[in-house]
Amino acid sequence: MELTYHGHSFVRLRGREMTVVVDPPQTALPGLAKGTVGIIVRTEGITDPAKLRPREGEIQEVAGPGEFEIGGISILGLAAGETTVMRVAVDEVRVVVAGRLRRQLTEEEIDSLGHVDVLVIPVGGGDALGAIDAAKLVNAVEPSIVVPARFGAGGGGGEYDTVGKFAQEMGLAEGAWEAQPRLVLTGSTGETDETRVVFLETRAG
Repeated sequence: MELTYHGHSFVRLRGREMTVVVDPPQTALPGLAKGTVGIIVRTEGITDPAKLRPREGEIQEVAGPGEFEIGGISILGLAAGETTVMRVAVDEVRVVVAGRLRRQLTEEEIDSLGHVDVLVIPVGGGDALGAIDAAKLVNAVEPSIVVPARFGAGGGGGEYDTVGKFAQEMGLAEGAWEAQPRLVLTGSTGETDETRVVFLETRAG
């Protein structure tokens, strides 16, 4: 399973047989060309039954709370205020995308998620969790890998804090990390004692 980050809460999960895009822009759907086998998952809104049904030449779309199974991909939506935390299992890798989560998850909600291989979490503040609250949530969920999302580009004056602030909260020394183009996992990471922080480059399209 290959995970790439495309800005805001938009990630692409490319599995062996299926591609899942989470929170793509409403307008264009980069990476899901006509004829691609794929699913759209959204952390906001509710599922439209018409979009969930398989349609010739159209991509199935899931949103809101509930449990879904499409083409071997299992999806769990957990309502958390104005957003839905989505757990998507692709090639046995459990990826949780928190969207614009604004609060901590309860113990019960964390238990519902089970083991999390990859947690994609907002870290820049603004309309979602900031660095301090994001680090606190990471410690509670204990994912194998955390991928920061919804952060500023740097240079100051932006809408969001930069990712460096989150790195600091996670105890990483300045200059001790660098962004990589993608995260590739061959299967579930299993239980790990320490969460690894993986910073991904923001890709276009």
